[in-house]
Amino acid sequence: MTLVDDIKSRLDIVDVISGYIGLKQAGSNFKAPCPFHDEKTPSFIVSPGRQTWHCFGACSTGGDLISFVMKRESMEFGEAVRLLADRAGVSIGTPVIKTNSTSIFEMNDSASRFFSSLLHSETGQVARDYLKSRGIDQSTAQNFGLGVSPTPATNSSIYHHLKSEGFSEEQIIESKLINKYQDGNTGDFFRNRIMFPIKNRRGKIAGFGARSIDNSEPKYINTPKTDVFDKSGILYGLDVSHQSIISERQAIVVEGYMDVIAAHQHATNNVIASMGTAVTDTQLSQLKSLCDTLILALDSDTAGKEATLRKLEETLIDSVDKNMMGFNRRIGPIIRRDLVEIKICLLPEGSDPDDLIRNDLTAWQKLIKESVTAQEFMIESLPRRFDLQSGSGKTAALEWISGLIYASNPFDQQNYKEKIAGKLEIEATKLDPILREMGRKSKTTKRSRNTNRPRYTRPESNPAQDIPNSEVSLDEYTLAIMIKSPDLTDVPDNFSPECFIRSEDREIFTQLLETGKLEVLKSNIDDSLKPRLEQILDIQLKPIDLSESINILKQCFSRIEERHLRKLQEGLLSTEPSFTSSKDLEEAIVKMNMRLKEIHSQRG
Repeated sequence: MTLVDDIKSRLDIVDVISGYIGLKQAGSNFKAPCPFHDEKTPSFIVSPGRQTWHCFGACSTGGDLISFVMKRESMEFGEAVRLLADRAGVSIGTPVIKTNSTSIFEMNDSASRFFSSLLHSETGQVARDYLKSRGIDQSTAQNFGLGVSPTPATNSSIYHHLKSEGFSEEQIIESKLINKYQDGNTGDFFRNRIMFPIKNRRGKIAGFGARSIDNSEPKYINTPKTDVFDKSGILYGLDVSHQSIISERQAIVVEGYMDVIAAHQHATNNVIASMGTAVTDTQLSQLKSLCDTLILALDSDTAGKEATLRKLEETLIDSVDKNMMGFNRRIGPIIRRDLVEIKICLLPEGSDPDDLIRNDLTAWQKLIKESVTAQEFMIESLPRRFDLQSGSGKTAALEWISGLIYASNPFDQQNYKEKIAGKLEIEATKLDPILREMGRKSKTTKRSRNTNRPRYTRPESNPAQDIPNSEVSLDEYTLAIMIKSPDLTDVPDNFSPECFIRSEDREIFTQLLETGKLEVLKSNIDDSLKPRLEQILDIQLKPIDLSESINILKQCFSRIEERHLRKLQEGLLSTEPSFTSSKDLEEAIVKMNMRLKEIHSQRG
């Protein structure tokens, strides 16, 4: 029995949800107004028999007791498991699987204490003076665990410290805290630098950032990639910021460690850092359950604006299938799946958040309040990116920005169209016909490409016959294909993580889509999910080519979704007639029946 199974065997979903909202008996189920959106007629059903909940109204989502707590408390999976484990009286203890990651976390923790002790020793005077000159007081330095690495002139070494703590040379090399040279000698990776421990969401030190004290180049360096540290997958300060982000429903993303520290020292606690790189999907996905708005307060120079623009292009435009002009396609993790609005804080030329917060907090707060939407920022960038004096330049600009229009809130689309028309110096009424014509030509081109494409001939053997019939096995098999075939990332529009039976599988599926890489998934996944992930990785798949994998995965998603819809129908049938006669539920039943017909017609 896994930890999650043990928790669910001791807790009843009706008892858990009743602690948050009032439930009323409705046949063999329970009903209530949905706690996640405003409604007058209850559309929220809790099924004690299946130990699940589902909103048949605006949310159109559901899950088990863990997913409910995650959504209600704005928690990640591991946090919800720990909260419920405490309630159920289940001892979590140590992780079931002891991995190399565990020892790296332990070494980083020991290294952090070593660096901190040096900062407060006689040899740390120069570093303390530097921090003081940057306005960082002693209390803040301690809260963020700041330290200093040894200078080459001293005999102290992180290598000798970790050896004295009982770690082997092989383990220390794995942590990337030391380098091993060709002659067999070793040397500390960090020397004479201010040390910034970088923690993951759970507060474990995954790696370090380091700044040179004497301004020598490179000014900033980070721990190289390890089993637990990938710079693109961690947000600096999220461990101390997430409660404020939840409370304010807003996160401010800056670039540097000092920006975050200055913000927190001046009581602006919803600030985190991307650590000098363009914000990644993995970083953004960590904020999806915490807030409604992301404000990017990045560099004001041209390079900084271009980096921001490239990220927005990837997030808001590239994720839309332009051949379909944005219709009926998955839009991207930020716009559709997570419903988080992105805004841009336009900093004055030559300034950064650290300077503004320390020297003019009022001005900083005003700039944050006046942040513009990502769409407005991108529309304003059109003259910089395209030659809007020529017809070809206008066409290229419109092709680039068209996805943005359809990825936007329908109520904002007309406003954006008018602004785009203004930049292109055309009448707003002419924009829609131009977009339709572009869409028609794009579809024609796509059909032409498909006509010339070699047709795939199905082999005589049918690998789909190997798809297991067992419900849990079907879920495992599907996840195993996705994990072992990272190129297969196309998930059907109608498919929801809720369709998986086990809460662990839903979370693994969601995180896999967000990270895209098994290595990143392993380093970020909560300890409570590792046993399940290992079970899935142990599944042996028969060798099949890409075309066969696509076909099998499509059938797997189809079967899982059909199973889920039928279980929802069963749940509605076991609910009292007066409840199922509400408008929302009638519409839900119609949609489910239509979708089931679609699934069967697609199977032929």
